[in-house]
Amino acid sequence: MQSAVLGTVEGDGRAGFVDYTHSSNATAASTAHDTTNSSSTAIVKREDSDTTALGVQDDSAASPFSEAAVEQEPSASTSEQQNQALLEETQQFLEAELQRIFSSGQITRERYMSSFTFEDPVSRYGDLNGFMTNIRLLRTLFDIRFDLHKSAINKPMEIVTRWTMTMKVKAAPWRPALTFTGRSYYGVNLSTGKLTYQKDMWDAVADNRFLSVEGVAHVVQQLTSLQTTPSLDTPPYTVLKKTREYEIRKYKPYLVAETDMPSGSGPAAGDGFNTLAGYIFGGNDKRAKMEMTTPVISTGGQPGPEGGKMQFPMENKYGGAYGMDVAESGLPNPNSERVVRKLQEGGIIAATTFPGLPLDFEVVQAERRLRGALLVDGLKAQEGYRLARYNDPFTLPFLRRNEVLISLEDFELETAERVAWSETR
Repeated sequence: MQSAVLGTVEGDGRAGFVDYTHSSNATAASTAHDTTNSSSTAIVKREDSDTTALGVQDDSAASPFSEAAVEQEPSASTSEQQNQALLEETQQFLEAELQRIFSSGQITRERYMSSFTFEDPVSRYGDLNGFMTNIRLLRTLFDIRFDLHKSAINKPMEIVTRWTMTMKVKAAPWRPALTFTGRSYYGVNLSTGKLTYQKDMWDAVADNRFLSVEGVAHVVQQLTSLQTTPSLDTPPYTVLKKTREYEIRKYKPYLVAETDMPSGSGPAAGDGFNTLAGYIFGGNDKRAKMEMTTPVISTGGQPGPEGGKMQFPMENKYGGAYGMDVAESGLPNPNSERVVRKLQEGGIIAATTFPGLPLDFEVVQAERRLRGALLVDGLKAQEGYRLARYNDPFTLPFLRRNEVLISLEDFELETAERVAWSETR
């Protein structure tokens, strides 16, 4: 898998992170094998750049980072200030470089050691040529979204990043989505400014060694998942962290149509569906027929003011994700007094996914499992939960995607360890 480092650091950069959120869509794939003559890289593409065929940029040999430069360990006389400046410049270079890889298909070869290596739990590459070959494969086989969350100078010869990567297989008929979150550690030669290695550590596995059983199982499980998600508008979110048990997501605000569910409705009840369907299929003052969205969200079987409600997210074109309220959105007024239009707040949400119809007991079990996992990981969960159902009633139960969503309090994406990965090998 891939990851990246972008941005600059404040002060000496050794402890603090700089936050970034860059979403990207590229085409790419990764394989699990060990090659002594290969390497790999990270995947990033901004929205304003186009993807083209991959090539190599032949920069001027006059550069101080050319292959003619002496590659050696930093001398004792190299000042700490010079090292810091070089590392900050390397971060800035990588920001531009990683955009260039996926817009023009070029890399600045002189900024990489010829022996540049890459390793994650399922793949390992040993030189720059393999690094390039892997990018070509990734761009061909996968659609990729990359989000960079944080970056920092971790140790005198290392830069670390925090990221999320979602990969959709292009060839498979059910198009499984693979999500990876974690950290990447980049080595920097302080004499030449060249990158020496990249090591990825995934959140979902404890054993991050190459070809670990956990790592391979994590990939296979996602590749073989049969749960389907309809190609409909859905509330936008970014996965901040993925573990074996759950995802932590950051949701943007979104507009919904909401109605009350009858008293006594169970966790998996469907009461209220027909009322909301009537609104979007013409039961409004404009007689407008709006598109169906996903998921259907409900809070049946729960006490309190937020319990016993059902929501349909509205189409993204109405602008909820941009903070647009109901009055500005242009949403038609409902004919039924039972339907309310509102802006659902975003926030940090823990989500666990499971198949099934679902039945009431399946929902309750999923909620208990999620709360238990959050408690073990020291995360503070709010009271209550929401059930999200993504599929129509005609989808077979084992193909359905259902989720229990719980809001989190005081969540902060943890920073990288202060020990350089190179010191732990």
